Amino acid sequence: MKIVHTSDWHLGKVLYNQELTENHKAFFEQLSSIILDQQPDALLICGDIYETSNPAVSAQRLFHETILHFHTILPQMKIIIIAGNHDSAQRISVDSELWELANVHLISTIHTDEERMADYDKHIITIYDGKGDSLCLIGAIPFAYEQNFPKSEGNRILSFYQGVCHRMQELNSHKVPLVLMGHLTILGDVDFTGHKMDSIGGVETLNVSSILQEFNYLALGHIHHAQFIHDTQHKVRYCGTPIAVSFDEPYKHSVSIVTFDTQNNPIIEEEEIHTPHPLITLPEKPLPFLDAINALRSYSPQEESFIRLNVVAGSAPSDAMALAATEMEGKTSQLLCINYARMEEDGPKDITHSITLTEFKEMTPIEIAKRYMGERFTEEMEKTFNEALQLLND
Repeated sequence: MKIVHTSDWHLGKVLYNQELTENHKAFFEQLSSIILDQQPDALLICGDIYETSNPAVSAQRLFHETILHFHTILPQMKIIIIAGNHDSAQRISVDSELWELANVHLISTIHTDEERMADYDKHIITIYDGKGDSLCLIGAIPFAYEQNFPKSEGNRILSFYQGVCHRMQELNSHKVPLVLMGHLTILGDVDFTGHKMDSIGGVETLNVSSILQEFNYLALGHIHHAQFIHDTQHKVRYCGTPIAVSFDEPYKHSVSIVTFDTQNNPIIEEEEIHTPHPLITLPEKPLPFLDAINALRSYSPQEESFIRLNVVAGSAPSDAMALAATEMEGKTSQLLCINYARMEEDGPKDITHSITLTEFKEMTPIEIAKRYMGERFTEEMEKTFNEALQLLND
């Protein structure tokens, strides 16, 4: 049994007025080669197909052409897709019945019966080999807010995941691997590098510790940095984005190849993805404007990079972007933006630097306000803010 696990394509992503379409097409070419080479039994796409809930026609066309191409090159491969928090569940499910003709299962909503009870069977897909024998059971659960799951005692999301697991166990007469798909935040030591708090907030968090023994692998989307969740016995994994979709993702991007040993324990290999337009921050740490310009001037890559100039706030002239653009004349790379970072006692701090969910929860309201407003948060504003907090507390 072999699975290709991918997620968070974010088709239609535009970064500082620059489309990432060529990077996406390069990824799809490499994924096609991986599929032909690995001959997987299933391709799992764990949400955030698109960047927005109302994607451009060109992004939708690229998605349709790509999925049909994958089916053409390996017709027996089952393709299973779930919706993420960036996707419109209604929009992407319009053609779900037609997709099944191409061996594609697209699940975008939480299914219930006429009495509003969970319909677990509509979330379970069996993978068969060429002889018709069962290879694996997939429980595909799309992103949804907790109130959209069937009512239950305790956490509705956890109850639904448990219900899917229990139903798969009932169907698992051949003792094949049980695989879950999800798009949410898992409670634990998660590396949120590349995320802003507003992209994490609002996405439900799940504690899987109580159901770890009920499945063999949980294929996740949502978090962009590929990683296992600690203390989950290497069963729970975010595959990460296959390409960088922001300058704050300087890590390796890949898809995950999942196989299982004789005890149904997952074995993971990563296939790194390369793009024609890497997202590069120059210099790596913020420098005064003239020093940053020198770093830009000396940068001579092989690739046609998209560049973010990293500058200490207050050191740049008003026409900084125009001056920096002149340094790019005659070069194949393209300058997309300037990032300004303010100086603190312990060194420069990126104004837009992300923090973890745990750090956010530990911050006071005044600390959050100061972080958001930065230098615009005056003493008078702080006084007014504190007075407002006092009124709320009273």
